[in-house]
Amino acid sequence: MRSKFVLVIAALAAITLGTAQTALADNDATGSIGSVQVGTVGVSPSVDVSQTGTSAGASAPTSVGSGDNTASNSIGTVQAGGVSSTPSASVSVAGNSASVSAPTTVGGGGDNTASDSVGGVQVGGGNSTSGSVGAAQVGAAQMSPVAGASILGSAASASFTAGIGGSGNDATDSVGVAQVGGGNTATTSFLAAQSGAVTAGFTAGATTPTGAVTVSALGTPATAPAGPATTAAQPVPGRRVTAVVPNRQSPRNTFGANRPASAPILGQLPFTGLGLLFFAALGVALLTTGVRMRARPTT
Repeated sequence: MRSKFVLVIAALAAITLGTAQTALADNDATGSIGSVQVGTVGVSPSVDVSQTGTSAGASAPTSVGSGDNTASNSIGTVQAGGVSSTPSASVSVAGNSASVSAPTTVGGGGDNTASDSVGGVQVGGGNSTSGSVGAAQVGAAQMSPVAGASILGSAASASFTAGIGGSGNDATDSVGVAQVGGGNTATTSFLAAQSGAVTAGFTAGATTPTGAVTVSALGTPATAPAGPATTAAQPVPGRRVTAVVPNRQSPRNTFGANRPASAPILGQLPFTGLGLLFFAALGVALLTTGVRMRARPTT
């Protein structure tokens, strides 16, 4: 009986090994010291709990993507392909629920190559360093956490997305280089930091039995729609609103104020606003007095 059991186990092991797929990534460390290389790996830990009217669960699927890792004549090199993780958790109690997740991705496919380098770290694929000391290279990264809750017929949710784009980082004959994202190149550099294009945005929403409200933005703050420059004030119950209306029948100017020539006011002296008729009469009286005094014979 025992021998039959051993034969069954051996047969299952042979079938399993015979049908297993070849790993998608190859690791090669030639003439290197202290190299750590990670190929295609995937794990999916999860846990679930359920009791009368209540349930909860959590999971964290994580994988390291495809891509070849090559280290030649290097010291202290760490290389890993694209990393993807999607941790999530949820809970439900008496019809009310809440959940949260945080998908995160670093890089994708592509090869990591380190030649004649010391202290190189490469994550995400598409990274290359040659003759460099202390080079840290990380591929394009993206994170999209999402949270939501529902209670008593109302629901709310929020999400945030942040990413660093690009593909491929290259460091040659450099010292102390940090590259994140992709499309970064450092040649014969000292203490260089490079990053790909950065994007960020958020979305939030709430739904109640009376309606829904949604707010979103991407990259820059949301702008309000165009409208009139000014709006008229409306009376408020219990408050007094006083409006000052200019008297258009007898306009007056402030002393010394200029008035446009396109709108002259008859009957006033320029720049002063004083009555023209009074000064005209005063001028005539002075002129008449002067003429009479001059015509009077002298003794």
